[in-house]
Amino acid sequence: MRAAKPQGAWRTAMARCGAACLASVACASTGPAAMSTGDGVVAEEGAEIAAAAAARSPSAPANAPDPARTEAANGIYSEVQAKRGRAAFEADCSACHVTGEFRGAAFQANWGRRTVYSLYRTVRSTMPDDNPGGLAESAYFDVVAYLLKMNGHSAGPADLTADSPMRDVRLAAPEPGS
Repeated sequence: MRAAKPQGAWRTAMARCGAACLASVACASTGPAAMSTGDGVVAEEGAEIAAAAAARSPSAPANAPDPARTEAANGIYSEVQAKRGRAAFEADCSACHVTGEFRGAAFQANWGRRTVYSLYRTVRSTMPDDNPGGLAESAYFDVVAYLLKMNGHSAGPADLTADSPMRDVRLAAPEPGS
């Protein structure tokens, strides 16, 4: 394990790499994945994190979706909301990001087993890079809805909100026909 960094240094490193940290387990600026120790210090765990995750679920491959949770994602956002999310992405995110960062095999390998809430929380607390958490809460929900649409989740009748079952839904793309 590397020496711990003060939290301020970690925030500076995150500011340098922005969503590259979202799109990968290892960050180019901070090295292996960083995690808070709860005492104001961020410890870098790297391989230990991957090993611990594998140990918690030895019967399932690290990137295998949980079918029950993936199925629940269908209908968690509305088509209108995803359209607003695309507009918000183009207005607030596209100066630094391209949509390809948030779909496809690399995104699914890193985010597929995580929940919609985990993505929402990460985006809301780290973006935009120059003003983390500075957008309206609805804009963050809209962008996450757009990311769900890009990853093959079907729209439903209601918008994604704080009351949606985000903690019960994985980001993994739904199986064809589900």
